[in-house]
Amino acid sequence: MQNFLAESLARYFDPQFQSCMSAIKTIAGYELQEKHKAGFLEFHRYITDPQPNFISELRSDPKREHWYHLLVNGVLGNVQRSFSCVLYHQDRLANVEASLMKIIGRYNLSESLGASTWGLGDTSILDFEYQAYVLAYRRCLDQFAGAMAAFFKNKYSSFRTFPAFLARRKPQEVALSISDIHKKYVEHFEFVLSEGGVTSVRDRIAHYEFVPAGCVNISAVGIVLVGGGENLNLNGDRNSLTETLSKKTDLLYECIAETIRAFIESASKWENNKGES
Repeated sequence: MQNFLAESLARYFDPQFQSCMSAIKTIAGYELQEKHKAGFLEFHRYITDPQPNFISELRSDPKREHWYHLLVNGVLGNVQRSFSCVLYHQDRLANVEASLMKIIGRYNLSESLGASTWGLGDTSILDFEYQAYVLAYRRCLDQFAGAMAAFFKNKYSSFRTFPAFLARRKPQEVALSISDIHKKYVEHFEFVLSEGGVTSVRDRIAHYEFVPAGCVNISAVGIVLVGGGENLNLNGDRNSLTETLSKKTDLLYECIAETIRAFIESASKWENNKGES
């Protein structure tokens, strides 16, 4: 066994192997920026240093250990990777949008249009990436609900109706802390959560229609994306798709990070109260 381990380590640290791994990462890897790792690192510290009693109890019981995996891998695996997917599609959209504006700007079309406006296509890649962004966003929220539900030893994966689920769970102090954060952020997620008969952009994409990112409009005042799933610049605004989605992504991360902090604080108090009783 020791020889096998030594041989495996030797292969792993071999310069050629490391060079190959680096090349693979360059082509196919994607890593979160430090600012987006903070919440997940905070959760990792909480469940390891020192390990909470409820985690130790779950890990020591074969019949309940799966709840540990659903919670921990749910946050550090599923949610973190799905959030990375959201950022990846945002980055792709930003690169395509910037390249479009740059290449169109070279032709100085705005100078010859006068009072008229031209709508241009084909910008299908923008549409494809936008739809992928929206679907990844909703997937991340639902997987986060599923991870948090595992703490209550329950399988549940609807972020939209999560407060109704939490209202019936114990310990209530932990459930209420999560529900409070949901209440704070849910209005910002209407584009991926259908409610009150209004169909979200996400559901339109997933079930009903091809929703574009927007149409490139060129006029004397410049080049903008108009319409699409975000209803961009329909009132004469000058917002880029990149700026619009960046704000949505920031809100998603803030919701995740704040929920993690609330969970850690309330779960810690719950465990302390158990120890004192």
